[in-house]
Amino acid sequence: MLEKNNKYIDLFCGAGGLSLGLENAGLELLYSSDVDKNCIETFKHNLKSINSKFNKNSIIHSDIQELYKYLGTKRIYKKRVGIKTIKTGKEKSLLNQKQNISEEQIKKLQAIDNLDLLCGGPPCQGFSMIGRAKHGTIKERAEGFINDSRNNLFKYFLKFAEKYQPKIILIENVKGLTSAANYRDLILENISKTSPGYTVVSHVLNAKDYGIPQNRERLFFIAVRNDINKEYNISPQKIFIDIYESKNNFRMHSLADAIYDIPQIKSNPKSNNYKIENEISFNNKNTFGMDVSDLDYSTLVNTDNTYIKRINTFKGKNIKPSKLYNHKSRYHNKRDKYIYMNLHEGKYLNHSDNHIALNGDGKNFNGVDYVKKTNSKGDKIVSGFSDKYFKLDSKSVSKTIIAHLETDGNSYVHPPIKRNKNKLDYARSITPREAARIQSFPDWYFFKGSLRNQFRQIGNAVPPQLAFEIGKIIKKHLDKIDG
Repeated sequence: MLEKNNKYIDLFCGAGGLSLGLENAGLELLYSSDVDKNCIETFKHNLKSINSKFNKNSIIHSDIQELYKYLGTKRIYKKRVGIKTIKTGKEKSLLNQKQNISEEQIKKLQAIDNLDLLCGGPPCQGFSMIGRAKHGTIKERAEGFINDSRNNLFKYFLKFAEKYQPKIILIENVKGLTSAANYRDLILENISKTSPGYTVVSHVLNAKDYGIPQNRERLFFIAVRNDINKEYNISPQKIFIDIYESKNNFRMHSLADAIYDIPQIKSNPKSNNYKIENEISFNNKNTFGMDVSDLDYSTLVNTDNTYIKRINTFKGKNIKPSKLYNHKSRYHNKRDKYIYMNLHEGKYLNHSDNHIALNGDGKNFNGVDYVKKTNSKGDKIVSGFSDKYFKLDSKSVSKTIIAHLETDGNSYVHPPIKRNKNKLDYARSITPREAARIQSFPDWYFFKGSLRNQFRQIGNAVPPQLAFEIGKIIKKHLDKIDG
């Protein structure tokens, strides 16, 4: 049986984590889009280095609502349900970025036919209205959900599905949808009713079950067009069964497997010290890292590690970059570094084991008294800071890498290698490169933008290796159609 290059579209593509995995699995991107310009620049930069058929017009910087105008389909009418939509400053700034959609891109997206896969992670911001879910029939709640002005992005995603009628739909979203007042059921119902009709199933997948050193649970929806399901006996249930069975191919990788071969740099000594001209060479013991290393990758990194070999492999070929990218530390004040240094691995600040770190030597930086009192178990009750400080456990998997890392790294403290454990200068949070490795991005994947923006791109992404495993299963079922 000859394999076909199955075509897919990736909406809300972000920095390209999902697409990277799908491409690795043998699928071929027709086009992707996102409203964040930095994400688009990151995706373009990396896709051109791995895709011989790369076309810069395949990656579109656009809000999905703007992009929809060019499909030649009916306008979406936004019903109001008594909810005032308030856009955040970040949302406004993204929407205000100049969006250029070329004539070539318009022609391409209008000409697409016989699409194999439509995928993406449309935000569902209105799912948390618990009060409304307690009233009315499921039909009324479903209509209320889909007409909630905050869910217009999800609504537009379904309109793209209606236009292209893909054989399979793949959606990734937060696990919170499973417990938010039956909204998972409402999403399932709206997908199933999307013309020409789909059979849809959803399950929570955890990245750690697929050999990724991160406890990351996300909800995935897989839908198969009804005629495909009937004619070829391809169902979302069977796809998920294969995905679940593939877990048997992996063993757990620890955080140490992911990050302990990278240079153990110091904390950035100054605040707002992120300009390239302020970087210190990796030859210097005082280096706090660099966005692009001045030394060769092979001299800085030991890649003789099963996990690192795996994430750096693309379509069977192990790829090594010439430099080490995005490995630069942020600034931390003396108080935070002191807490970082003394925290026990895998323990939050208020854990009883951390009494030495908090008050063992009587230090109290900047007049902040973190320990107010203890409970019956001996755990400290720390006003406002109980889940603020956390040192990752080198022997276990990381906690979920989230976009909030752009704000601070107090909940993602780097567990130092023993030789540095007593040096305050080495107390720091993880770097973007370390976060990217935990997310299973390859070392040759370079993230554009500021340090904060790099963290946000990485935290919002689908782990490429998880996308790869899902992509292999989806492709296996798509190949049945052409067989």
